[in-house]
Amino acid sequence: METQSPSPVERASNRILYVVSMNHAVNDGSVYLLSSLFPVVISLFGLSVLQVGILVGLGYLVSVIFQPVVGRYSEGRDPKKVLALGIAIISAAIASFVVATDFLTLLGSALLLRVGSSFFHPVGVSAVSKEYSGARLGHAMGFQSAFGNLGILLVFVSSAPLYLLLGWKATFLAFALVGVVDVAVTFFIFGTSHWNGRHTGRNKGTDHPARAHQGRFGIPFFFVATTFISGGSYSVILNFMNILLKEQNHLDVFRANVVVSAWIASAFFGAISTGRWSRALRPILLLSVVYFATAASIFAFTFLSASLLLVITALLVNGFAISATYPLTYTELSRYLGLDATTRGRSFGTIFAAQTVGGSVLGLASGYLSDTFGLPFAFASLGVLALLASGLTLSWERATMPERKKD
Repeated sequence: METQSPSPVERASNRILYVVSMNHAVNDGSVYLLSSLFPVVISLFGLSVLQVGILVGLGYLVSVIFQPVVGRYSEGRDPKKVLALGIAIISAAIASFVVATDFLTLLGSALLLRVGSSFFHPVGVSAVSKEYSGARLGHAMGFQSAFGNLGILLVFVSSAPLYLLLGWKATFLAFALVGVVDVAVTFFIFGTSHWNGRHTGRNKGTDHPARAHQGRFGIPFFFVATTFISGGSYSVILNFMNILLKEQNHLDVFRANVVVSAWIASAFFGAISTGRWSRALRPILLLSVVYFATAASIFAFTFLSASLLLVITALLVNGFAISATYPLTYTELSRYLGLDATTRGRSFGTIFAAQTVGGSVLGLASGYLSDTFGLPFAFASLGVLALLASGLTLSWERATMPERKKD
């Protein structure tokens, strides 16, 4: 039986998906480049832990401010050019770390990096949402989301060896060059794709009663709340898990980071396989299931820590599940907005701002709760929030069931 070759329209959509995925890897990897070298940064620049916290916290704040702005700015513009602009700013910011001499110059470079990274999520994910529908939309969202995890993993694996081999300046110039190559590929190899005015996905959109309850965010509270919880959970686990492994399981920093890298790798596979899961179960029901799995795995590695094997297994399940919450939520928002939505860019900008706020707020809260009650209490609180997200998803599914039957 012969396999039918993709149509020209499908090939064009796939090219857009590939360039967005490439941008996602470069964008997310670049955001965590400095974080992956924080022990080196502290030593080279004589920073305090408080100053490191300021670098991270103010970076989140910049993203919160700029993502909705970029989302609104991108509406009606060629996404390819907007994405390339964001990566160009990222490359310039990474190169500027070469001339940093103290905390203030490091902070300036870090904030410029966050300005550039504010472009990808509202623009790239919105572009993908225009190109696909049904099961293909879920697969596309999972594919591009997985490449964000891949970018982070590659940076965590490569940055320290590159620093030891090449030194500070050459390492950052090498990563800046990756961004320059990304911009060139976006413009020239994919330059024939016409991203504006192409609506091949045929997302007809919905006109269900939930639209009457959009609130001040422009989209229902459900999307803001769940992306807040997902973003916060991802941030807390990525930044605090190696500390928990050191305290609970007595792992040294190297081994703890290996386990965290395995968690990121599991997140990659979880995101990229999401489209296949959604063929067996409606994406919104699947979203509730993966939030429940996220909560259960957090409780497992927090309270059943006597066995390192069990902790690692629970972490792998957690990475697989939590990564699926992103493409599933993007898919549901795409279905909700539909083809004729005029606020697609700002809507995606809003949920990515909520995701970033979640990382900042829950990160700070986890630090406070850890100092006051211990890290297990902080992670248990995260599990409770994941259970809440599972319940919110079921409530949203019931509220929109009549319109799903129409679709």
